[in-house]
Amino acid sequence: MKVLFQRTVRSAAAWSFLATLLRVGASVFVLPLILRKIPPEQLGLWYVFGTIGCFASLLDFGFEPTITRLASYTWGGARRLAAFGIHKDESAPTSVEPNRPLLGELVATLKVYYFWIGLAVLVLLALGGGGWVWIVTANLATATSLRLAWLVYATGCCLNFISGRWPALLSGVGAVREAQHIGIISSLCYYIFAVGGLLAGLGLWAMVLGFLAMGFATRTLGKHVFQRVVALPGGLPPAHFHREIFSVIWPNAWRLGLVSVGAFLIVQANTLVCSAFLGLKTTASYGISTQLIAMLVGLCNVWVSVKWPLINQLRVQGRNDEIVRVFVSRMRLTILSYFAGASAILFLAPLVLRVIGSKTTLLPSGQLAVLALIQFLEMHHAIYATLVLSENRNPFLKPALISGVAVIISSVVLTPRYGVWGMLISTGLVQASYNNWWPVLRALRGLELKPSHYFIHIFLRPRPWNKS
Repeated sequence: MKVLFQRTVRSAAAWSFLATLLRVGASVFVLPLILRKIPPEQLGLWYVFGTIGCFASLLDFGFEPTITRLASYTWGGARRLAAFGIHKDESAPTSVEPNRPLLGELVATLKVYYFWIGLAVLVLLALGGGGWVWIVTANLATATSLRLAWLVYATGCCLNFISGRWPALLSGVGAVREAQHIGIISSLCYYIFAVGGLLAGLGLWAMVLGFLAMGFATRTLGKHVFQRVVALPGGLPPAHFHREIFSVIWPNAWRLGLVSVGAFLIVQANTLVCSAFLGLKTTASYGISTQLIAMLVGLCNVWVSVKWPLINQLRVQGRNDEIVRVFVSRMRLTILSYFAGASAILFLAPLVLRVIGSKTTLLPSGQLAVLALIQFLEMHHAIYATLVLSENRNPFLKPALISGVAVIISSVVLTPRYGVWGMLISTGLVQASYNNWWPVLRALRGLELKPSHYFIHIFLRPRPWNKS
């Protein structure tokens, strides 16, 4: 038992599960208290806050995952960074020391970028998002307080945006466990402020202040821990903003950023459609349902996500066979975990809400099951898309944007007539037409694998692995 406990404490996956559970389950775990203290209209508005706040991550323009990938390359010994593909030095040894000077230049360049874009995030959310919040709160008695809460929430979005580079850098240099420690502490800060504020009668303000506290904690701890990790031995040499580094990051990053815009339109923008056509009470039910499934997706993603730094390093070293071995075993765990968790949500979550006396319910069981299936397919192909991105290539720009626009247009047309079913049908059909399967085939091609042979290994688990 002692050995098992020690292995768990040292496991990056275990800490990642805990951090993800706390992060994506933030509102779920305090939901009983929220349902007692906050009216459904304000709860629906909170989900509107979260959806608009996602625009902050869109303005990241794909830098955060690009940071992790490029930091992994430098920590894996890359001699230089390439805008597309991976620069390989055939004369370099298979195992090399981290390229600390290059990592230092990357960190210095990101510092300048995130400062200016962070200010842009604050301005755009305060003005653009503020306009939408002004409209949807027009008929609420506490409109003035809620609009002010949005401005504070926008400040928290800015702070969380700027702070995001530190956990991304830590994951890139292999300090996945340390990055998750920061996530856990930051999430606990949110819980303390949110629960304390709700008990004190602050209502929606409690979650807003918790979100702001989470950003402060991430920024303070992230910078300190990263400096400690790279300080052994020798730390990073002095560096400054490099246009050359930025020119390497930007081509793939802006493409990934636009892919994120498409993903937002596909997955999250329906919350705004729901608030526009179906009201804040229905938005609350839709928001709780999507949040529970999002928590499940986040937890299931952990099996693979803790291995992305390793996979990126194996890419730069050309060790594709090892990538396959790692990815297959982790993907199998992801699929099994999702179906087990989805079953629990479908059959147990409605009962739990009834027991706690919730005034806000989940979606009807049929709609909830379809939503779970749609989100499984989203999670599945997104993991394979990330596997393609480990090649430092991004062929997903046009499919993501076209699909995103198609989802929104069809949702706006179908939702007034068919309600929530209209949103589900629009997302499911658009994604099934291309995005649910093409990234999977592209990822396997990048590893020189035949789909039939690969999926036999996923489900039948033959040993040893052999591509032939």
